Amino acid sequence: MARKTNEQAQETRRKILAGALNVFSEKGFSRSTLGDIAKRIGMTRGAVYWHFKDKRELLVELIKAMHQREAGLLAEKVPSLDSLDDLLAQFMARADLLEEDKECRKFINFMSMQVEWATEERIFNLLRDGHMRNAPFEDFKKVLKQAQERDEIRPDVDLGQTFDILVGLFTGMVRHYLSGMASTPLQPTLRVAVQMIFDSIRA
Repeated sequence: MARKTNEQAQETRRKILAGALNVFSEKGFSRSTLGDIAKRIGMTRGAVYWHFKDKRELLVELIKAMHQREAGLLAEKVPSLDSLDDLLAQFMARADLLEEDKECRKFINFMSMQVEWATEERIFNLLRDGHMRNAPFEDFKKVLKQAQERDEIRPDVDLGQTFDILVGLFTGMVRHYLSGMASTPLQPTLRVAVQMIFDSIRA
């Protein structure tokens, strides 16, 4: 019975997180309430509060859950991440997820366009302290370091700068694409841009 109760609690938690993603992506974080989420999924507000003490905690847990989901989907597309070629393949896989997976697209759109980071300092600090804002890209640092140790990347290349350039490029191009301002498809344009960076740092 206890196992069933735990499974029910986990299913309720997943339902709340899915409802939060829908409400946040439609209304924006600041304009959404736990009451909105409860109404969307047919629960009482008290039931939502039983699982999450406030809206900020719910957002942090949603980000964790979506990062885990994304990591699983990416691992299916790019099983190993050891070289610059693997890194390029993962960039392409991320672009695929954005275009093919409804939940990933909704989450990325919300995180890129509808979270008011400047006014949500507490959330920003939680994410920063837990290294969550860069969590999807942390493996990039390891790949770059290993590539440099194998002499695939020139020894004079600053890996920290390269990491920031790659992450900034990806997030900027995604935001540009989601805003509807891009005049070309995301994946081929991203491939050209990342390949140019890699060509400039190869030994």
